[in-house]
Amino acid sequence: MEKSFGGRGLRIDGMVFLSPRDALAALGEGALLIDLRDGLARNGRTFEAGDVILLPYRQLDTGWRELPAGRPLILADCVGLDSRRGARFLLSKGLREVASLNGGMVDWERDGMPTGIDRGGELSGGCACRLSPGGKPKRRG
Repeated sequence: MEKSFGGRGLRIDGMVFLSPRDALAALGEGALLIDLRDGLARNGRTFEAGDVILLPYRQLDTGWRELPAGRPLILADCVGLDSRRGARFLLSKGLREVASLNGGMVDWERDGMPTGIDRGGELSGGCACRLSPGGKPKRRG
């Protein structure tokens, strides 16, 4: 792990956690970002740095076998919860060059990292029960 992520990040309980800046540096050195978000969870946002593969977390249990061998992997989601679970899962399968992006897309965008924004895909609405993409609240009833 030291080689793959250049000593960056926090190491806790056998796992590597990268800040957005550390993740961006690792992506520039050949790491691959695995975006675990699906559907509305993407909120019109994309990671715009390095190579990115979209593999929703709910498909990780079968899709992990298709990930390229020999490249460091950085798992990312909305806020860092699924990425931590996903990293633990991949480590249990024998992969060793795996990290979790701290804070997910929320911290990535907050820290000014390269982010694609599709305003038509953003969620909007006054209440979570009425959120919808494209700026038009869902109608009840």
